[in-house]
Amino acid sequence: MSVRDFFNKRIAYHDVNMWLAGAAYGLAVYLILIILQPFGITIHGDARFVRMLPFAFVTMVGCVAPYYILPLVKKDFFYVENWTRGRYTILLLTIMTIVSIGNMVIFVSVLGAPVTLEVAWIALWQTIVMWFLIFGIVLFLPEKKRQREKLPEKTKEVIVRGAGKNEEVTISIETLLYVESSRNYCNIVTVEGERQIRSTITAIEEQLSGCDEVKKCHRAYLVNTANVVTMDGSSTSGYKIIMKGGLQTVPVARQYVKEMMTLWE
Repeated sequence: MSVRDFFNKRIAYHDVNMWLAGAAYGLAVYLILIILQPFGITIHGDARFVRMLPFAFVTMVGCVAPYYILPLVKKDFFYVENWTRGRYTILLLTIMTIVSIGNMVIFVSVLGAPVTLEVAWIALWQTIVMWFLIFGIVLFLPEKKRQREKLPEKTKEVIVRGAGKNEEVTISIETLLYVESSRNYCNIVTVEGERQIRSTITAIEEQLSGCDEVKKCHRAYLVNTANVVTMDGSSTSGYKIIMKGGLQTVPVARQYVKEMMTLWE
């Protein structure tokens, strides 16, 4: 896989309230700074409760601002059906850049540090360390929770055959989340993980035609409706369905919206 293909690969877009998420990350930074006082911070007494507030505010602004800035550069940047690893990477880099600049300003204006490249570097690497710490906690907990989920004792197994000789994948329908077309391959995503097979989405749809719960919701996606929680979005921003666990979302093309809506009637 080339670098371009890697960053152009579609990934699930986890829709969250950006203001709520920004406030949560800001609070996390604030608590870490006043409790642990990392990076040599030694502010004693009640003064630390006030002097650490700007860092929390900068973190919140850094998390929220890209959702207003990036659509100005590219209008469809946050469209669910166009979400890729590359766009997610740009989002993270934008957040870290804004937060790093904000932290640099705080070091100079609040903590009295000089305006030097050394201070700028300190602001950058401290931001990176804090970000990885917080994201690690946020991403680790849901993953561990998902791993603890018990799989059904009795499962309906189906063999999906690919275009290659003896190329096949055995899947349990009860654990199937969705199938995603990716060029000449299809990614079969289950609660247990992801498998790739050389095939077209049409060929897999035909092989799963006996499974009533598996429906086509997009030209490049099949979804297991038994593992769908709800559908979110609008005609302007696009629709997506949210899978059990809330860790994966799947785009819904306009022609399939009405059919998907019947799942909750």
